[in-house]
Amino acid sequence: MLMKTRPEPIDFHLVDPKHHAIHKRLENWARYVAVRRPQWMGPIWKMGKSHGRQWHAPELSDPLDQLDGHAIEKAVADLPAKNRDALRWSYVFKTSPAVAARELAVTYEVLAALVHGGRTMLVNRRK
Repeated sequence: MLMKTRPEPIDFHLVDPKHHAIHKRLENWARYVAVRRPQWMGPIWKMGKSHGRQWHAPELSDPLDQLDGHAIEKAVADLPAKNRDALRWSYVFKTSPAVAARELAVTYEVLAALVHGGRTMLVNRRK
């Protein structure tokens, strides 16, 4: 009786060296399009300060480039549907690969290829 062999696991976080520049721009885009809670706060709490800073060092992040984020959003929107949805899954939604593969009706290998292909299309379009 032959046993099924497991395929090699797919690393969805792998980025080709030629995609490093677009990967950085896509990470900025993901922060640009991320849905956040409103920043409104009740007037009674506005002047309050958290004492959490005495236990945790502040985390500094790269400043958000809104113009580039908007340019990448337009470029991603122009991609073919499956590549566009795969990039949105990979950078913005970050759910499990099983959920994304089911929604796109593809295998894991094809999902990884769609993300890779989407990055390549953005590099070739130079946007």
